[in-house]
Amino acid sequence: MSRTTSNLLRPIVLNRTALPSSTLTVRYASSASSSPLDAPVEPPTSGPSRTPTSATPLPLTWPNYLNLRKQRRVWSTATTIPTTFLGLFLGGGYFASLETDPSQLIMGIEAMYVYGGATLGCMALGYLAGPTVGSSLFSITHPSISKGKNSPLEVMDREFFNRIKRNRADPRFQSAQNIIPDFYGEKITSLSTYRRWLRDQAVYKRKAMHGVPAEDA
Repeated sequence: MSRTTSNLLRPIVLNRTALPSSTLTVRYASSASSSPLDAPVEPPTSGPSRTPTSATPLPLTWPNYLNLRKQRRVWSTATTIPTTFLGLFLGGGYFASLETDPSQLIMGIEAMYVYGGATLGCMALGYLAGPTVGSSLFSITHPSISKGKNSPLEVMDREFFNRIKRNRADPRFQSAQNIIPDFYGEKITSLSTYRRWLRDQAVYKRKAMHGVPAEDA
C-alpha cells in the first residue's frame, strides 16, 4: 500500500487547540451581563405553552427604563398631595359660600352634612386625579420618550407588564390568608427588586401548590 493511501485511511483527529478560546469567553461574558428581564427565570409548568416575547430590539435598556418608571411614580406621588388639598380647598370654599337653611333638608339630610360630604368628595377627587396629573407632567418634561404613538416608554411598559403577567403566580391559588405579593409589580424599581420579586413569586407558588411554608422555602 502506498504512503498516500495509508494517509487517507488514517483516522482524522481534531486539534482542540485550533478552536479559539475567545469564543467561549465571549459567550460567558454575554450571558453574565444579560439582564434578568431579558431572560426571566420561570419554573416549568404543566399548562399550555406561552407565547414568547417579541425578539425585536427594545428602545430602552431595562435599567434605564426602570429608573424612568421610578421617576414617573415619584412624580405621580408628589402631585397627589397638592391636588388633594386643592380639591379640599375648592370644594370647601364653594360649599361654605352657599347659604343654608336648617329647616330645608336635602334628601332628608341637613344641608350642612350634605355639603360636608360633598367637600370630602372633592378632596377624594383631587386625590384620584393626582397620579394622572403627575404622569402628564412627566410626559411633558420627557417628550423624547413619552410623546407619539408607540413611544419608547409605552413600548417598554407593554413589554414590562407582559413579563410580569407571564412570571407572576396564578391568582386562582390566592386566598384571604395567602395573597399574591405585589401582583402588578408596582414595587419593582430596579433589577435587584425584580430578582426579589421573582423569588417571592416562586415562594408563593411553592406555598400555594405544595403547602411549603414561606419560612422554609
